Amino acid sequence: MQQTFGTGDDLMDHTPYDASGGPFESGPLATVWKALDRSLAPDSLRELYNGLAEDGRRPELNADLNLAFGFDTNAIFRVGLGVQGGNALDYLNQVHQGPIVIPGQAVQELWNNFLAGVEPKARIVARKLADLESEMSLIGQELGPPGEDARAAMQTLIAFHGDWTDAKALEEFDGALKVLLDRGEVSYVPRTAFYNLALVRKETKTPPGFRDDARNFGDYFLWADFLYGLARADLSEVDAVVMVTNDTKADWSRNSVPHPILVAEARAVSGKDFRLWTVDKFRAHAKKIVS
Repeated sequence: MQQTFGTGDDLMDHTPYDASGGPFESGPLATVWKALDRSLAPDSLRELYNGLAEDGRRPELNADLNLAFGFDTNAIFRVGLGVQGGNALDYLNQVHQGPIVIPGQAVQELWNNFLAGVEPKARIVARKLADLESEMSLIGQELGPPGEDARAAMQTLIAFHGDWTDAKALEEFDGALKVLLDRGEVSYVPRTAFYNLALVRKETKTPPGFRDDARNFGDYFLWADFLYGLARADLSEVDAVVMVTNDTKADWSRNSVPHPILVAEARAVSGKDFRLWTVDKFRAHAKKIVS
């Protein structure tokens, strides 16, 4: 059953902060607060060391491990799309036994950023991209190698965004939501209580989200919601934790290596190893198991 977290017994009746858990006496919210606020210092130096040699010090997770998954906004939208989307959803719905954390921030962003913005524009954008590809074909022939390079770049752009310009994508997205409604748990940290932490982390360039606009704290709250979901979940049988995202900005990862601070914070909250996977990597994991 789906659960929504963030408004229960963890909240206190007063707001003064203390050194242990901020405005929270104890429990999962206090655990997340301490990790984000550095009241509980994460092992960031070790994760920096590990991150500099990713392949040798942080090996691939075996397919037989029991994993907990979190999905950010773009991953929720894309996980069920395309040829491999069916395998991914079958895996989540029928095979996967670990927790599935849905950050509450991602739920509202799906409406704000994808559905409200993408649905009415999808056909227009698809038509314009098709027209532009046709124009780039002519330019490529007239300008030689530079034109061909530009044409190839445009084709890459069209391929990357093809899923959300396809009308079928909304039907496939609906299927993904049905699976996540049944198997996932939505988590929210209290916004007012965690807002001051967002300001401090932005000013100190703490990931995620320091590359975003000055007052854009979406990535921060998505991450805090994810950590809170981990703190509330039963991880006793879980071997490792995975956040699925296609965000490649440096405040999330660099060359597919997750930011050491994110790894350290996730480990501090969950006590488990942590990875960032792209949607394609998650699909590959699912395919190994269900095929």
